[in-house]
Amino acid sequence: MTQAVGVALRPVREGDLPAMFTHQDDPIANEMAAFEARPHAEFMAHWTRILADDTALARAIVVDDEVVGTIMCWRDEFERNVGYWLGRAYWGRGYASRALALLLDEVTERPLIAHVAETNIGSRRVLEHNGFTRIGGAEVDGVRESTYRLG
Repeated sequence: MTQAVGVALRPVREGDLPAMFTHQDDPIANEMAAFEARPHAEFMAHWTRILADDTALARAIVVDDEVVGTIMCWRDEFERNVGYWLGRAYWGRGYASRALALLLDEVTERPLIAHVAETNIGSRRVLEHNGFTRIGGAEVDGVRESTYRLG
C-alpha cells in the first residue's frame, strides 16, 4: 500500500456532490460494499438531509484539491456510527485509513460503531488498522455484515 500523503478532511460542500454521486454510482464499488447506488434525485435528497443534520459530521476526503471520497460520523437511535466511501480510482492508496485516522482525531466520543459487508475486505482492514475490533456479525437485508467497535 502506498503511503497516504496529503490526505485532508474538510466539510462537504454542495459543489462536492457531483463527484460524490459518481463515486457511489460505480457498480463494482456497489457490489463490493453490498450497497445499491441511489438514483440522482434520491442521492441529492439524501445529502440535503445529511447537510442539514446538526448531529452528523460529513467530511470530504481531499487529496491534491480533488475530492476522492467522503467520511461521516452520525448518531442513530442506539449508537454513534462511522462510514466512508472512496471512488474506486483511489482504492489501495491508504486514503481511507488516513481519512479515518483524521476523523478519529476530530471525533473524540466513544464508542464508535461501523458496519461493513463481510466481503469488503479492504474496508475491514481500514477499520482494524485504526483500532476497531470486530464485535459481531449478522445478516441484514440479505447481506452478511460485520460490526466493528472502537472504544
